[in-house]
Amino acid sequence: MRIQGVSYNVTDKYQLYIDREGISYVSANGKKSLNIKFADVGSIVPLRYCSSNQSYSILFRDYNGKNMKEEIETDVQYGNGYNNIQETKSILIAFAESKLTSAFPDNIDFLDIQLAFNIKEKEIRLKDGTIIGAVHQVKLTDIRRVKCVGNGTLNSLLIYKKDKGGFLDAPDMRIPVNELTLPVLEMAMVRNTGRGIDFSQGNGFDQKTSEYIVARYMNSTFFVNEDGSITDDWHRIAYEHVHSCQSDIEISV
Repeated sequence: MRIQGVSYNVTDKYQLYIDREGISYVSANGKKSLNIKFADVGSIVPLRYCSSNQSYSILFRDYNGKNMKEEIETDVQYGNGYNNIQETKSILIAFAESKLTSAFPDNIDFLDIQLAFNIKEKEIRLKDGTIIGAVHQVKLTDIRRVKCVGNGTLNSLLIYKKDKGGFLDAPDMRIPVNELTLPVLEMAMVRNTGRGIDFSQGNGFDQKTSEYIVARYMNSTFFVNEDGSITDDWHRIAYEHVHSCQSDIEISV
């Protein structure tokens, strides 16, 4: 089931409520009270999210890539084992669902949304079936390979328009890993090739693969209809690819 509404009450710290419209956050002492609408947010930056398993600082950015004044701490209570991410992932999944809408993935060729920012491409946007940056652009229908990579922190998706690379296997575009780029590229890959994003590469340090990125940013519910059904074979392939990682957050509504 997609997120309808979920609450986290962290004793002596804060109360956090998340739904498809946004989040509300009230500190235990009442000094900090925030109501953030996803419609006003261009992107979310969860600091330390891909390099630690403790608490995270959540930054909200506007549509120009500038930090908004709102900032919160999440998952401050440890003890959830390898994935201490419940609150943070709930925010990211709800944000992605609000931007992709309940029509995803069937609307993938018609979306007009901001996907990410980086230094090279500036704003990265999905519009009319094309990922567009300041330097590069790639049609979703041309994508044949996507690799999740990073040195130390796995934070990039390399996009290729060729099935096999040569001696210099340069990507046609590099975009950041986040809660929007992952489901969009997963669906593009599955529709074009019958296989999903390549998470086989590690970070050269402590991660032998990049599959933990799935746990941090993706839910198999992205590819399921509101009534729990799965419409097409390509939806099912993506669903099974993500679901096999057994990393869906459980949402109580």
